[in-house]
Amino acid sequence: MPEHDAARLDDLEEGKPHGVELDGVKVVLVRDGDAVHALAGTCPHRGVPLKNGIVHEGSLVCPAHRARFALATGALEAPPACEALARYPVRVVDGAVLVTVESDTPQHPLPDFADRGEDARSFVIVGSGAAGWRAAETLRREGFGGTITVVSDEDRGPLDRVELSKSYLKGEETPDTPVTRKAEDLDRVGVTWKRDHARAIDTEAAELVLANSGERVRYDRLLVATGSDARHLGVSGEGLTGIHSLRTLADADALRADLDTCRARGTCRIAIVGGGFIGLEAATVLGKREGVDVTVILNEDLPLARVFGNAVARRLLSEHEEAGVRFVRSAKVTGFTGDSRVAHVCLESGEKVDADLVLVSVGAAPRTSWLPFARDDDGGITVDETLAVPGFGNVFLAGDIARLPTPWGKVRIEHWRFAQETGELAARNMLGQGRSYDSTPFFWTMQQAKGSYAYTGHATSWDTVDGAPDGKSFALRYVEDGKVHALLSLGFQDDVTLMERRMAGRGPVEA
Repeated sequence: MPEHDAARLDDLEEGKPHGVELDGVKVVLVRDGDAVHALAGTCPHRGVPLKNGIVHEGSLVCPAHRARFALATGALEAPPACEALARYPVRVVDGAVLVTVESDTPQHPLPDFADRGEDARSFVIVGSGAAGWRAAETLRREGFGGTITVVSDEDRGPLDRVELSKSYLKGEETPDTPVTRKAEDLDRVGVTWKRDHARAIDTEAAELVLANSGERVRYDRLLVATGSDARHLGVSGEGLTGIHSLRTLADADALRADLDTCRARGTCRIAIVGGGFIGLEAATVLGKREGVDVTVILNEDLPLARVFGNAVARRLLSEHEEAGVRFVRSAKVTGFTGDSRVAHVCLESGEKVDADLVLVSVGAAPRTSWLPFARDDDGGITVDETLAVPGFGNVFLAGDIARLPTPWGKVRIEHWRFAQETGELAARNMLGQGRSYDSTPFFWTMQQAKGSYAYTGHATSWDTVDGAPDGKSFALRYVEDGKVHALLSLGFQDDVTLMERRMAGRGPVEA
């Protein structure tokens, strides 16, 4: 086994990651007193160099998306990563840090999963997205040896859904299907798949009723993680060819195919209805395609002002306009016209926006109408701190559909990482661990016009915003009643990581 002279101990700063390359393998070194930890040097989620990460309370945190790994073992501690980090043997001899690396050792091994055993219990999960699949893996990571049945109407998956509005739309070359697990790895988890969707729950019999087959699946514990559907406008002409939403892999495939056909005929005019995260990401990606003109139609005056405030919203608007995206602001869509295919988006003002292709991106509706539980006004369902449905202790909810108690109050958050976290939490509580949410909401967007924005915490209102969205990088703190409820940054990744760790389990912190 090859041993490499990787560094001098005196050259390593205590608790600060240091990147090296040994025999073609990227490795990150972290000094811990007179000892050194050596781990795989890139994050398994997106290959981000961990030499730029932060060491915090025995964990190594990815600088980009906040995946967290145990420094001593490389074990996966928090999403969005789905794999662990390889750990390499280290010796310190006369001040030399000697690291043994085998180039054929997997840098990002799968977590250890329990095998099916003699446990007679049957756990059923509805949904194979970020929350559902994370729950299935967590059950096995936690040692569950019973039956796990996953019910999903996706023909491929589990999906990395955030990529549908990013790399999957770029089109320079055909990207791989954005899944979090390759087919050869799925069997390692040991689940029974049912390609169907749920129609009803018989809570008295503890059975899930499937829609297509009519089968009734018995459960000891049930997790519902069905996510959301794309909202529709409910206006005339919405059924015309060329009008798309973007929520599923099938949606993305249809949009890509239609875009290629449209571009082959000449310049393709795309109208995007809605200026939320999906709409603006799609505008950035599609606007870079040759032969594409993009118009974003906003119901409000500025994009995302209710989320980030007017100053950030003005910057986002300016960034996209500089990139060639046209905006129609404070406009209400009343319908679509065309023969069999869309040709115009009709506005209440009487204006018509020419369009060869339309993407409607006006939010998401929780898939909860089939559930026999009380729903909130927005379609979500309030659960207790363990994510169990009140009065139905063997039924749990996770992901977009669940409104749960957190240090920020009872919230329902449509973030991919939050869905993964609640999937993990639900799985542990299905096993009786009695845990509550002790992390910090976090999301990122990699496809805005000027780069990667990152947001941690949760703020629906604020008294002041500390900082200004100026320059190539900034950090803004959203303050209410003397406490920081959230932080938004462009660059300044360490600020976000440290704030995310400060807030974890505590919520808003003193300003």
